Amino acid sequence: MSDRDSLKNTFLVAFVLCLVCSLIVSGAAIGLRPIKERNERISFQREVLSVAGLYEKGKNTADDIPELFKQIKTAMIDLETGEITDAVSDPDSFKLKDVSKKPELTIKIPADQDIAGIKRREKYTKIYLLTKEDGQIDQLILTVRGKGLWSTMWGLLSLDGDLKTVRGLTFYEHGETPGLGGEIVNPKWKAKWSNPECPKILFDEQGEIKIAFYKGVVSCDMPDSQHKFDGLAGATITTRGVQDMFKFWLGEQGYGPLLQKIKEGQFPVTELSNK
Repeated sequence: MSDRDSLKNTFLVAFVLCLVCSLIVSGAAIGLRPIKERNERISFQREVLSVAGLYEKGKNTADDIPELFKQIKTAMIDLETGEITDAVSDPDSFKLKDVSKKPELTIKIPADQDIAGIKRREKYTKIYLLTKEDGQIDQLILTVRGKGLWSTMWGLLSLDGDLKTVRGLTFYEHGETPGLGGEIVNPKWKAKWSNPECPKILFDEQGEIKIAFYKGVVSCDMPDSQHKFDGLAGATITTRGVQDMFKFWLGEQGYGPLLQKIKEGQFPVTELSNK
């Protein structure tokens, strides 16, 4: 056997090849990171615009998103107080999913209060608003999430300026069963949350959270139809997860303090800037 075919040389060639390949892959990952981050940002902005009814698939394109998103005002808030916070050094790069994994940026939810099944809740989060010409809130868009059957369902909820009527609901990430719980992303099911002729109202007249799924199709002439939504056939756990998600995030553990601040006129909507 020649020295060139020795075991030592074989391992040397393999090592050099692995080293070169790893450098190429690492270089590509670093070089493509800005593109990846931009695509992720544009993708999320599209979800915000979609739930607000400002982006229409087939009519708008990805190139339209930056300009359309200028209509949206944003704010970082402290969930405990409902007030605007400057505790986040770079709000523009805020990524909720990354933050939700960091113990120092989240709080543990007591088991008896964790109806959404998320275990920990971020201390600070970003909210999105559309305002009317007079500066009043037209839509308040909130990030929400909750445990389904197989996964955490990450979504966006748009509330009307009355802070109780749903203007839109969408889920941008989940791992539920296709054809069953996965129907939470079905356009027909999502459209029922934004139908002005049959609105979904999340609070009763006393201000208590009142929303529940119905095992069947909810018709507008049904008693309390405004407080009911269509359950997904064969996906009771996923549907209940959506219900519990609302109850958690609209309550005191979630956006309750923020909603109260807005109702009392103590939230400086007119001071927010568009992004």
